[in-house]
Parts: sequence; C-alpha cells; structure tokens
Amino acid sequence: MTTISTPTELITAVPFLLNGAPEECLIFIALSEGAVALAVQAQLPRTPDLDGAEPFFTPLRDNKLDQLLVLAYLPPDFSNEIGDHIWAQLQGHCEKIAPVKDFLIIHQGRWRSFLCKDESCCEPAGEPLPDIASSEFAANHVYQGLLMPPLPPSSVGRADLSALINHARAEFERCEPSNRSKRGVIALLRLISHFTITRELENQSLVADALIALTDIQVRDFGIGSHGDENLELHRELWRSLLDSAPIGYRAPTATLLALVRYEGGDIEGAKRALERALSDDPHYSLAHLLQKTFAAGWPPEAFTTMRHQLHPKLEEELLG
Repeated sequence: MTTISTPTELITAVPFLLNGAPEECLIFIALSEGAVALAVQAQLPRTPDLDGAEPFFTPLRDNKLDQLLVLAYLPPDFSNEIGDHIWAQLQGHCEKIAPVKDFLIIHQGRWRSFLCKDESCCEPAGEPLPDIASSEFAANHVYQGLLMPPLPPSSVGRADLSALINHARAEFERCEPSNRSKRGVIALLRLISHFTITRELENQSLVADALIALTDIQVRDFGIGSHGDENLELHRELWRSLLDSAPIGYRAPTATLLALVRYEGGDIEGAKRALERALSDDPHYSLAHLLQKTFAAGWPPEAFTTMRHQLHPKLEEELLG
C-alpha cells in the first residue's frame, strides 16, 4: 500500500492513485494505519452551503477510516475569499467521518495547506507544485513496468494558456457580431496552417484563438469540412492535439470534430470515445448528442464524406466570400 508523509508526496501520489491528472475537482484520500485505503474524486463545490454534496461522502462512510486527506484542485478564476468559506464547511463535514490530517488547495500552479495558518511555516501564496514526472513515485512506477498516468501540463504553460484564452475571448466579444464567424474561421485556418507545417501546437496564442473561435457554431461547422479529402489523417492528429491542450469548458467542440474525422476514417469506437469526452465537458452539447444517435443508427462513414462535400463549399462561400 502507498504511504504518504508530506504534502508534496501527497500531491505527487494523486495522479498515480487516480491513473490520471485531476482537474477542477475534489480528491478525498482515506488512510488506514497510515497507508492509502481509498481515493475518491468528486465534483468541485461552488457554494458554501454544499448543496448536493452528500453523495461525495458516501464511499467514505462505507469504509473504516483512521484519517482523511483532502485536496481541492481549483480553476484559474476561483476566488480565494469565497473558497475559504466553502473549505471551512467541507472540513466540518469531513471531520464527522474521520479526522482531517491535511487539506491542500491547488491553484494556478501552487499549493497551500488550508489547515496551516502559520505564515512562518507556509507562504500565504502557496508553494510551487512538485515535478511529478521526475519524482520517486514516477521512478518506482516505471521500475515496476507500469505505464505512466497522464500528468498535468506544466503550471507555467497552463497559466499562460488560461490568460491567452481570456484575452482571445475579450477580443472576440469586442468584434462586430456580423464579423465574428469570419474572424473565427480565419483564426482556425491560421492554426491549421501552423499545424500543417510544424505538426505541433507550440504557439499558445493560436491555440487560444482557435478554442474561442470553435465556441461559434458556424466556425465549428466550418471545421467539420476543413480537412477536404486529402488531409483526414492530419486533421485527426490536429483535433486530438488541440483536445489534449484544451482546458475544461472548451473541449466539447474539438472532441466532436475529432469524433467526426475518426468516424469518417472508419475508427467507430474511437469516434464514440471522442463523443464521450465532448459530453463529459458539456453534457448538453447538442451536436454530440445528435452524432451519438447517428453513430448508433449505423450511418456509413461515406455518408459523412458526401455530406461534407455538399455543405462545406456553401459554408466557405458564406463565411469567407
């Protein structure tokens, strides 16, 4: 069983316990005799009254626990002032189940202990997150012949992309409504051109512009046919890379585009998995629901090719002239 003795060990262990990087969520880790007995991921609460939070605690109550460790992974725009009221309520609920050994807040590439109020011990702004990929946990994981779990991107790159997305959204909203879709298509074409040359998405400004552009339905529909007949594999790689870069809240359009190119290429199961990612990001994303029904009905991939041939030239003429 995994043992944890320091906050950095705790943060480092979480992706390995969950087999993936946590994002915008709560993590409850139950300890029994000093070792990890259970790790539970739950929805991040947004209000101090914790409405609907009771199911979070059910798995914890069903197990005999000595102590609890709690981690809150926050989105970049989360307010510390509001958050501290929520964490105080959450701690109270947890203490009714088992003593809380530590409660860590992870925000914008740094961590702090909610329970430690001694500024001589803990920096008010928090400590930098540990390098998980080079940790002893990672080394032991690989030594045992196990695959590394998906790890969080570097905090610097993530913070930069978040700021660029906010800037791109503000620019998009300032644009005349009649020109927004055209502006979005141009942003998308710039990203496609860049990826065609480099096969990488290292230009975060282009990534941010494209993610905001794809929130426009007409731009997304333009993206459906943007690969033509000769670049299906290139766009499959592009949409997968863009989806991996996208933060929560911006994944549904790209995941849906990925589903379509996978389906058109004959990868039916891969297309269904991409739709699941779209709906996990936005459960109400209408195109993803429509495609789920279409895929389930067994539409042949060639039907999407025919539809693209018919619709894309019209959309291109309408948006670009």
